[in-house]
Amino acid sequence: MAIPRTLLMNLVVLLLAAGLSGCATPRYQTVYRLEPPADAAGLACIEQCAQRLTACQAQCAQTYQACVQSVQPLFQERYAQALQRYEEALDRYAAELRAYEIQHWLSWRHRGWWYDPWPVPHGYPYPPPRKPSREAVLTELRKERCVEDCGCLTEHEACFLVCGGRKIAEAHCVADCPPEAR
Repeated sequence: MAIPRTLLMNLVVLLLAAGLSGCATPRYQTVYRLEPPADAAGLACIEQCAQRLTACQAQCAQTYQACVQSVQPLFQERYAQALQRYEEALDRYAAELRAYEIQHWLSWRHRGWWYDPWPVPHGYPYPPPRKPSREAVLTELRKERCVEDCGCLTEHEACFLVCGGRKIAEAHCVADCPPEAR
């Protein structure tokens, strides 16, 4: 008895897919670890680096909060513009939807006796535009105008290395890990 060719081809493709799914290569992520120096002078230096880091982060947070406060007046204007664009898009959507419904109704009448309860729409009805949220507009404005990361950690790391500390790279398996890497 001969096996139909299409069945044989489907079987070959299925076996190849099953075989290749087990061949996924592991993915690794490099993680850096800071190792402090062993001498007392190096440890004292690192303590100063930690104090500078704390001061830098406090200054950065204060600057960011001042920026967020300064953005408030601009936010009201930006939100009003977003609402205006939404209203225009909603009006366009309503007009296009009405035109589509009329066209669809006329084409159904033209077909006569044939009725298709689930017609294939020509791009409609697509979902209506979404009203912008106040929080989304404010978040976008903050990202655009205010800097959250002042580079404090980069400066701290440089200070740490100057004090005699070491930065050690370690590779950690994050996906498709072999049993010995888990």
